[in-house]
Amino acid sequence: MTCPAEMDPSLTGLAGVVRDTLQGILIPGATVTAIWTEGEGRQRTVSVDADTEGVYVLCGLPPLEDLTVSARFTSFRTEPARVNIAPGPPAGWDILVGVEEGALARLLTVPGRIVGRVLDRRSGRPIEAANVVLSDTLLAEDQQGMTDGSGRFMFTDLDPGMYRVTVDHLTFDPLDQLVRLPSDRTVQVDFELSVDPIELAPIVVTALREKRLELQGFYDRRELGEAIGAGIFLTRDDIQDAGAIRVTHYLGRIPGVRTECSGGANNNCTIRMTRGAPSLSSRAEYGCMNANVYLDGVRVIRDGGAGESIDNFVSPSEIAGIEVYRGPSELPAEFGGAVGRCGAIVIWTGPGIRRNSG
Repeated sequence: MTCPAEMDPSLTGLAGVVRDTLQGILIPGATVTAIWTEGEGRQRTVSVDADTEGVYVLCGLPPLEDLTVSARFTSFRTEPARVNIAPGPPAGWDILVGVEEGALARLLTVPGRIVGRVLDRRSGRPIEAANVVLSDTLLAEDQQGMTDGSGRFMFTDLDPGMYRVTVDHLTFDPLDQLVRLPSDRTVQVDFELSVDPIELAPIVVTALREKRLELQGFYDRRELGEAIGAGIFLTRDDIQDAGAIRVTHYLGRIPGVRTECSGGANNNCTIRMTRGAPSLSSRAEYGCMNANVYLDGVRVIRDGGAGESIDNFVSPSEIAGIEVYRGPSELPAEFGGAVGRCGAIVIWTGPGIRRNSG
């Protein structure tokens, strides 16, 4: 377990698992927090959520400083512990959270959803009226549904566990897939069906949706955007695969988005939307100076934002998803209106990342 490569090398971290004190059960989603005091009495806080296996990696901590570390899971909290970390990789530190007997089982079995889409592998078109069956050994009977005009299906209010999703249509070969559904999550399962059994095996793509992005409507906007050709949507995996050191460097690779840097080594970079309404500046040929930039729903940069850089607000390792709208015609209502003439960049942070406050 390591911290992001782009993190300040002078900083360190903690890593380990969060367990229940009674039964030793790993606790997914528990929040681990470290607090310390810098010069002039300024208090700093860094938090991270444990993953689905109860594993956490808390980065951005100063070495050889007195830290106060605690963990919480819903209403249950640990007593703060004093920690002093040596320089280097994250130090091992397992945490025990006292949870009332019986409460953990209830809290870890929050219903989830299985959603997906069925497409014709050859043409890429959605398959309407495909029969979708959800089976589970614990269910008295299977659940059945049909895909809509966009080839989409959904099963809600499902207990965590292992399910089998089977897709069948008169014109295509049937296909099924085992799906593991964690507590309080949405799993997306997309099917590509073939007509001719001689073709290569049908394709199934399974993805675990990030809870925060789903709550903020990211996936709904992505589905609509893909259907009408409006917006570009990037997930944490897209950003990590690109290996970009700064957010602006990654955004500059998108058609219709230009990165302009005034500092050395590609520092102090701003974004210019080449598809937006003309800028009032002397460099109008390049489009709008800055699109509106929203961070977790709050606008942090306004159109023509005096050269402010997105990199001053967030780093790639902190991002769960990005929505890029390159002009007013692409904007959804919540990010449009009179202030949207240059489009918008909407950034969502999420669990498993580093947050600073103070």
